[in-house]
Amino acid sequence: MQVFHPAGYQFGNVPEPVVFNPTQLDTDQWIEVAKAAGAEYAVLVAKHGSGFSLWPSDAHDYSILNSPYLNGQGDIVGNFISSCEKYGLRSGIYYHTGYNAYCQVDNPGKVLSGDPEEQKYYNSIVIQQLTELWTNLRRTVRNMV
Repeated sequence: MQVFHPAGYQFGNVPEPVVFNPTQLDTDQWIEVAKAAGAEYAVLVAKHGSGFSLWPSDAHDYSILNSPYLNGQGDIVGNFISSCEKYGLRSGIYYHTGYNAYCQVDNPGKVLSGDPEEQKYYNSIVIQQLTELWTNLRRTVRNMV
């Protein structure tokens, strides 16, 4: 999201998912270039400080699922893993839990309100999203074998 809307993010003030619509995104091209440059592995930031998720997350509305990118059917994380497998690079996924402007969470993963129920809710989002990522990654890799 930061590429499409590079302005600083403030808690609760993030761009709408409709801003995210890369028209020429090609994970094969990324990984092919990395391989040609001698890389042995690549890491994708699946979710960082804005809170926007590059896979179709059901944890909340702020994900690729609600963007115009491939009509909400895109999964950049899955495509990245597939491209790494295709070109023989080890893949890594980075998921930042400490800061989330969409959920109004500051480092180290504390909701700004300090409300214990909001903290429990945010923690459940993190657990659900990590579960989605690891479950889908296993499924993606298993389907390639």
